[in-house]
Amino acid sequence: MSTQRIYFSVVLCFFIATSCSNKKTRSAEVTSITSSKNFDTVAVLPDETLDIAGYNTAFTNNITQKFTVVPQKISVITGRKGLKVTVNPSVLEKEDGSAVDGKIKVKIIELTSSDELFKSNAATVSNGKLLASGGSYFIGMECNGQKLRIKKGKSLQMEFPQIKDDEMELFYGQRDVTGSMNWVKAGIGLKQQEANDLMFTDSNRFSSAAFLSSFAYDEKKELKLYKTLTDEVYYYNKKMTIKEIVDTINRHSKKIYIDTVYTWPKELAKLPKSLRVDTNYLNAVYGPRKQFLLKTCRDLQEEKERLAKQKAIRDSLNAAWQPQSLAGQIQKYYAPSAITALGWINCDRFYYSPQNTEVPLELPITFNNPEVDYFIICKSINGLMNGRLGKNTNGRYVLSNLPEGLAVTLVAFTKNNGQIFQCKEEFVIQKNKPVQLNFKNISPEEMTKIFGKNVRT
Repeated sequence: MSTQRIYFSVVLCFFIATSCSNKKTRSAEVTSITSSKNFDTVAVLPDETLDIAGYNTAFTNNITQKFTVVPQKISVITGRKGLKVTVNPSVLEKEDGSAVDGKIKVKIIELTSSDELFKSNAATVSNGKLLASGGSYFIGMECNGQKLRIKKGKSLQMEFPQIKDDEMELFYGQRDVTGSMNWVKAGIGLKQQEANDLMFTDSNRFSSAAFLSSFAYDEKKELKLYKTLTDEVYYYNKKMTIKEIVDTINRHSKKIYIDTVYTWPKELAKLPKSLRVDTNYLNAVYGPRKQFLLKTCRDLQEEKERLAKQKAIRDSLNAAWQPQSLAGQIQKYYAPSAITALGWINCDRFYYSPQNTEVPLELPITFNNPEVDYFIICKSINGLMNGRLGKNTNGRYVLSNLPEGLAVTLVAFTKNNGQIFQCKEEFVIQKNKPVQLNFKNISPEEMTKIFGKNVRT
């Protein structure tokens, strides 16, 4: 009996030990799977080429704004940084030529700084010539999973924020097989939008009963507007034109003056000059477009003082106000533009350089002729140049066709012995003056941080 007990005890211990071992194995497997799922860095294998495009794509995906509009009406979409897109479903079609038959999904990317151009790999170059950017934008549209395009001969209206005072024109962006951007002239110049206060010259639209003396009104307390300078009035029972009455009253000192007022609706000034307007109707309703008003010099002085007070109040409020976003700072727009293609669009101008030159690069002697991806950031003009220097350089690395005298920041990446290296050098482009590239080893996590994958803008 004691022998059987010993036997059963040994068997029981064996099963318990085996069960515990299996539990530990399964537990280890679960832990391994969980750790793998939580690992949020890019695995870079030693024998792989460095994929900068993957980081660029991660950045642009993160800043893409998404909208949905219905196909039954025209909608206006405004991006965070001010881009306005008028979505007119009637001028859109699917890429296979079929009609829009559902909700339209719109994607917008707004790049307004050289750092954003760098992170998205949106170089500002047109056939090798450097451009100064006034904002780069991507506009894409889909319907039921199919890309949309603008119908041939049609266009969409867009308004681009004016973030530069320079004269700009539009370019369409095209990426090659390597992902590099080239900009092609769209043949559309950008004009600064005219101010809203267009219908008054000597006066302004705040002139009203609250700010004028009784001299400017008739018995019915209405403004006395004169259609011509030869309109006649009575002055001490003497009939004379308004021009004559001004000359008479101002004989010894200036007391009154003639103010020119435009009486037609100010919106008419925004219409294209080629559009015909029924002037007979406007004359019948409003009278002549240009009419005249008699005002005293005291009116003029009081109005100046009132406007000065208004400006002081407005300036103090503006000084204290802190906008929540860049869109809150944008005050000016270019006039609406007719866009004939979706995709990348840039407000650019060619950067004039009296002379271009080449800059030799000096790499660490321990590097064995590696491939180098580089970005030249031009903050002063909001521009970007990029490229890759290959292995077939016989150890000589040169940046060509650079504008001499321009201050830039060079950011470069390479791999050596399976590890990632990065450098950042600031310098002024000078003929044949070498630039030493001080590469330092960085981790995939640090690469992710450079391109701001986890930062929403």
